[in-house]
Amino acid sequence: MTGAAPGSPGEIRVEQRRPEHDAELFALYADIFGEKNAEASRGRWRWQYLDNPLTRDSGPVIWMAREGDRLIGQMATMPCETWWGDREVHGSVGMDYFVRREAQGRGLGILLSETWAAHIGIAFAMGLTPSSYPLFRKIFKDVGPVPFFQKIVDPLAISRKRLGWLLGTLGMPALAAGLRLKFGAEPKIAPGWAVRAVTDFTDEYDRLWERARSSYLLCVAKRRDYLRWKYLACPQRTYDVLEARFDGELRGFAVTRLGEHKGLRLGYLIDLFADAGDRDGKAALLRTALDRFRAAGVARVQAWTMNRALQEDLRRFGFFPGQSSVQFCIKWTEDPHGAFDDLGRWQWMLGDGDLDR
Repeated sequence: MTGAAPGSPGEIRVEQRRPEHDAELFALYADIFGEKNAEASRGRWRWQYLDNPLTRDSGPVIWMAREGDRLIGQMATMPCETWWGDREVHGSVGMDYFVRREAQGRGLGILLSETWAAHIGIAFAMGLTPSSYPLFRKIFKDVGPVPFFQKIVDPLAISRKRLGWLLGTLGMPALAAGLRLKFGAEPKIAPGWAVRAVTDFTDEYDRLWERARSSYLLCVAKRRDYLRWKYLACPQRTYDVLEARFDGELRGFAVTRLGEHKGLRLGYLIDLFADAGDRDGKAALLRTALDRFRAAGVARVQAWTMNRALQEDLRRFGFFPGQSSVQFCIKWTEDPHGAFDDLGRWQWMLGDGDLDR
């Protein structure tokens, strides 16, 4: 595809990456971000682009912008099969967009993004920077930000962080009492449910996806091969996986991880999937995840989700909303078939994009 970018001295050509372009792409990354960052990028490149089970035989989809023979920018994408209204379509998440400094302000972002979106059923842009968000709002549909929720699980740690060691220690009982008064006790796991930590995704996860997907209007496909790649093979993160069963049948799973931020130990609810109406199954997963976070010394747990039913589940467990910076824009070529009838039936969490890596 070719096009004249506004203000360009010549024609800009956009083409899809082929294997012989890889050295040139790495050199572009090093020119823009430095050799040290380029080395780190090469270290995760195989996992990020080649090992994804949805990457086709032709290789990863990376759109490259050239002016003459010179490579001046790229838009890389992560494929993800997606439930869209009432069926599955080919989707992808945008990641690793950048252009040379001297090429900025010439419309390359629009040209690359429109080329990407024109070649996929649905394109997702998530976690946009202040500079890229206005661009995507022009050419994609803005449906964000993805709502953010948090729960305090260690009032003493939070109180000391905010007020200092002495005042925080003295103020902790008031904070703890206020939380109990506002949120009450966490729901217990209902009879018949069992939750355990697992280290693999079996073929039962494919069947769970087939059963539960139609309870959403948008959801990234949760099949075993994709889940294994994303959560078990990721070289940058260590994730924990919990599965919930009722009378032995797999009914849902949750993915979590630990983190640190400004000296505070955090827990992240990265993914949670079950039938949207399965309140008991989600409650069993949330209760177990929170107990494990407490045992690991977590002070606060964080989650992002668009799904109204899951938001209600989180509130039952004492989560409260906060300000979200995770902007979310989409563009599609496949008919939505009712996907926009209720955005509260969309399921999009932090693990569905590329932000956590």
